[in-house]
Amino acid sequence: MRPHRRNIQMVFQDPYSSLNPRMTAKEIVAEPIRIHEAMPEAEIGSYVEGLFDKVGLPHGGMQKFAHELSGGQRQRVAIARALALSPELIICDEAVSALDVSIQAQVLNLLMDLQADLGLAYLFITHDLSVVEYLSHRVAVMYLGRIVEIADKETIFSDPQHPYTKALISASPLPDPDADRSGRVILSGEVPSPINPPSGCYFRTRCPVAMDICTEKFPQTRIIDTGHEVACHLCK
Repeated sequence: MRPHRRNIQMVFQDPYSSLNPRMTAKEIVAEPIRIHEAMPEAEIGSYVEGLFDKVGLPHGGMQKFAHELSGGQRQRVAIARALALSPELIICDEAVSALDVSIQAQVLNLLMDLQADLGLAYLFITHDLSVVEYLSHRVAVMYLGRIVEIADKETIFSDPQHPYTKALISASPLPDPDADRSGRVILSGEVPSPINPPSGCYFRTRCPVAMDICTEKFPQTRIIDTGHEVACHLCK
């Protein structure tokens, strides 16, 4: 697994708890390089400076500890650390949810610029549909640990097929006070326990269009169009 770890890195949700409080920002970014012996020690300093330039951090912040940085700066350090080994894939687990809205936009723009410059792939995990719509190319919607719908971003937001996807999109707040909200889907009940899920379709206990077969049989994933897959008995 060790060679593969260089190609897959991660940016965590909380930029404070994911950084070592006893290490400076420079030491944090340099740590994966030293662990994997990716380059000679003499070259690490200038390489880390280049990473700080890439993520928009001043060199003066390299000697600061995590508590001396703002939330946005800490997340930029975490992104620089993820870039240190030139990975092919970066997993972002709610990477902007702990940041202020204005800082969120800056970090998202940074991620998109880095993707264009370095050819990165992101697996971006989030509950914020506005972030999904802004950043993603392809979207997988999950319920209780299972993927219920996969499609490109445009299809998910313009033509959702699974009842849960429709409910998610209808619940997304609209910045227009005069917008028509008559089509909003209101889900009832509570989310079941993933340890003891319901029989058949996991979503059936909250689904407004559940049928008898939903209780008896878990829906198989069906291809309903090119690149569009749905796990629902209603979708043929």
